[in-house]
Amino acid sequence: MTDVPVGRLMSTDLVTVGVDATAAEAATRMLETGVNSVLVVDEAGRLEGVLTGTDFLTLVRENDPEDRTPVGTCMTTDVVTASRTDSVAALTALTEGQYTHVPVTDDERVVVGMLSTTDLTRRLAGERQRKR
Repeated sequence: MTDVPVGRLMSTDLVTVGVDATAAEAATRMLETGVNSVLVVDEAGRLEGVLTGTDFLTLVRENDPEDRTPVGTCMTTDVVTASRTDSVAALTALTEGQYTHVPVTDDERVVVGMLSTTDLTRRLAGERQRKR
């Protein structure tokens, strides 16, 4: 599976918020859509950061935030990304357990997908069933 292009495994049903969204708005989007992270993008769809469940735990622990807390103050900004053509083998951050989600962007950092450990697990399960 390591030679499979990211574009074949990534999810394209993306959950995003603007960088000026509040933590409460981001949490609502996450709960409504059942995801564990949201992509924070600018007006053009370019990736600015990722807000994860872990970011929320840190935010609550450190600040006990009100609903007006901007996501830009608590999101992860040093985001590891991939392109559609990268092979899964090249994504050591995901496969070695450092991250559970890797945004997929084009050459201008516009988000085009998200690759998660769930996507990899789904692919492996499908390969194992076909071998039986």
